[in-house]
Amino acid sequence: MTAPTILGLDTAGPVIGAALLSDAAQLWSARVTRGADALLAPALAELLATVDRLDGVAVSVGPGAFTSLRVGVAAALGVAMARGCPVVPVSSLEARARGVEGERVLAMLDGRKGRAYVALRVGEHIGPEADLPPEQAVALADRPFVATGEGALVWRALVEQAGGVVAEGAGDSPALTVARLGRARLPQAVAPEAVRLNYIRSADARLPTR
Repeated sequence: MTAPTILGLDTAGPVIGAALLSDAAQLWSARVTRGADALLAPALAELLATVDRLDGVAVSVGPGAFTSLRVGVAAALGVAMARGCPVVPVSSLEARARGVEGERVLAMLDGRKGRAYVALRVGEHIGPEADLPPEQAVALADRPFVATGEGALVWRALVEQAGGVVAEGAGDSPALTVARLGRARLPQAVAPEAVRLNYIRSADARLPTR
């Protein structure tokens, strides 16, 4: 039986990425400061042109940069609706934590405003996601650990002071891990209209109050 073909997307951090997991794996990624949608659309078109069948789309739904998350999820939903396939929502922190080897892995994303989005993986168990000051975030690990995600690079000194090490490629796109998680969880996939973003923190872009 042929393994499902899955598109994985992650736009939670400054390095956005897309991966196509079929018989082989293809990965595209780019570091962006703005205009993620302009870069993502042609990359997706090029990846998808290599396959006739798409069985599902996996996308990181947060936490992460609000605007970039919206771009990634919108792109994922557009592909899913066009191809008639379901969507597997994936935590951006879990994708990072599961993409690195180690017994204790702390996934960290820069939440801005002096805060970090974090989740700790111990063995196969992923702990709750949190929005914390970075000093409290690294204290979660409690003992020697591996830190990954863009936040691990931003707060490298704090990680090392807490007895941790920053993973090689900590800032790389986890899109391929997102795709692999999507393949494993395809039976739990949902319709595109059921996908919800997971901001943890209230989005900065708000309607003016009266």
